[in-house]
Amino acid sequence: MYIVKSILPDVKSKLVFHLPKITVGCYFQVEKYRADGTTTYCGPWFANTVLNVGLDSLAGRRNLVPGGGDLSAVNRINVGTGTSEPATTNTGLDNFLASTGSLYGSLSVDHSVGDIAASLPAWKSFQQTFAFAIGFTGGNVNLTELGLSNASNSSYFNRQLFRDENNDPTVIQVQDDEGLRVTVRVVIYAPMAVDETDTGLADINGASKGYTIKQLGGDWLTGTGAGARNIAPGHIGTLSPDVYIATADGGFVAANSRSVVGYTAGSFYREVEAVWSPGTFIGAWKRIRTQMKNIASPSNNVGGLFVATLDEAIEILDTEEIKITFRRSWGRV
Repeated sequence: MYIVKSILPDVKSKLVFHLPKITVGCYFQVEKYRADGTTTYCGPWFANTVLNVGLDSLAGRRNLVPGGGDLSAVNRINVGTGTSEPATTNTGLDNFLASTGSLYGSLSVDHSVGDIAASLPAWKSFQQTFAFAIGFTGGNVNLTELGLSNASNSSYFNRQLFRDENNDPTVIQVQDDEGLRVTVRVVIYAPMAVDETDTGLADINGASKGYTIKQLGGDWLTGTGAGARNIAPGHIGTLSPDVYIATADGGFVAANSRSVVGYTAGSFYREVEAVWSPGTFIGAWKRIRTQMKNIASPSNNVGGLFVATLDEAIEILDTEEIKITFRRSWGRV
């Protein structure tokens, strides 16, 4: 008769690790134009209100590249005539009028490695202009609200009223011989500056253990190619990453399996469990590193996210399994 305990691996290390929180923001600028190229209005930049349903969308395979196709949470711009102040509980516009996914000009990608001394985090931004054709309103119309979405008037990411130089609500009067261009800038803010470190506590086998974490840069931040553009802001929260562990001085060993815990709407975090089967890693486990995933091609990595070092190494034998659960949370600026 088999004794179940004797054929199952020993779990040497079971760790619950809460990663520093990332945030997202979005900014608009609006201009009116005529067929002869004349710009009849150019407004100031103003910030959006990211909706709860927009944050929920980041738990799935949604990125923040404006006009980036079906996988983008900000694939279209919508305008309307509603006047209520935006609230995070909104799910769309008050009074939808029109939507477009038509683009004007090219996508612009920018980044900053942050400033450790000034406590400014690293960030990456995507900027793109959407264009409503001349006469899209069907007549003279007073526009008052706008929002980004994945589809026309559906799956909204944010909502805002048009704003003036004083950040007060304003009316955009669009004549029947005018079109509208909306420039969108989406920013993903890392928790820290590149190479900045912080300390924390992880639950390891029921005991609280200290660690030091360092924010990494790399292609996810500095790259401008298709792979680097299509990262999702949830990082670990959206797709399972490749996870690596190592001794204090040795090379990293990849996890051989992983699974994602189901997402609950409104929680704005997801968890990933990484598993090392017995024999995958043997020795004094001390360091851990994760990779970001390319949403467009999930099998490809686009740079390290962070590296963490435990205060005390954990000795792993050849019969022992390792399980590590990561929680990645996100929010709005």
